[in-house]
Amino acid sequence: MMGFMSLWMLIGLLALVALVGGAAYFAVRSGRPQVPAGDDARTLLNRRLAAGEITPEDYFERESALRSGEPRTSHRRR
Repeated sequence: MMGFMSLWMLIGLLALVALVGGAAYFAVRSGRPQVPAGDDARTLLNRRLAAGEITPEDYFERESALRSGEPRTSHRRR
């Protein structure tokens, strides 16, 4: 009898761990911006400008860096 009780407690504990782990996974995943597969940097840059996430000045600075192939030196976030 004691063996069955501990088995059910173990199953319940595993179910609770799976539930908490699943909730944490989906919480972290929903916090990241979803980027469709196959999008290149210029397409993402255009989308960010259209969504108002970056200013036109930031757009032209980053687009210029894409054209020249040079990495950005400033890491400003707005």
